[in-house]
Amino acid sequence: MRPPDLFARHPFFSALTDETARELLRRAAVKRFEAGEFVFRRGDPGDGLYGVLSGSVLIVAESAEGRDLIINRHGTGEIFGELALLDGKGRSASAVAYEASELMLVSRDKLLAFLKLKPEAMIWIVGFVCGRLRRITSVVEDATFLDAPARLAKLIVTLIDADESACRPPVTLRISQNDLARMLGVSREFVSKQLVAWRDVGIVELGRRRLTVRNARALRKIVVTV
Repeated sequence: MRPPDLFARHPFFSALTDETARELLRRAAVKRFEAGEFVFRRGDPGDGLYGVLSGSVLIVAESAEGRDLIINRHGTGEIFGELALLDGKGRSASAVAYEASELMLVSRDKLLAFLKLKPEAMIWIVGFVCGRLRRITSVVEDATFLDAPARLAKLIVTLIDADESACRPPVTLRISQNDLARMLGVSREFVSKQLVAWRDVGIVELGRRRLTVRNARALRKIVVTV
């Protein structure tokens, strides 16, 4: 994906006038990151808004004990880093490239200058942030009301639904069992045991950093019936 394609994809950027879009694109930086490389760390200055041109990025909350929780995963065509963009404070979490990735960075000062000229665009920004808050609320509810197998099933279904290439089964996700565990805040051993059980009944197939879902309907049923 090219930066102009990313601009055309999102309502906020598509609301730009041609002149403003050209100006932001001209000043936007394209950065490349290797797998495992940090895009930014928690507390770093909020230098701008990032868009994923290729690859994927994990948003991670890190603890002082060295444990971490994956809050979100952003793939091609998605944007992230909006909170620090708005309040000017440090990053609330870390971002790390899950695979070799190419990112576009639009600087905070340029975006804020645009918003002063076109304040109605803030409506989209507010809606975008509200969507992220709703997702966090859903995560808290799941942790409270769903058992661990149902949470794992829901997570896999969510990843499938977010994958635009997932037109029909089987669907292969490029993700490790360890990363699934980090997304749920559970042990890798639990995830491995549950996936093996689902493999044995034909719901999934397992590979190295790869999960193929053959029966998404069965996973959706696990979530609904809990």
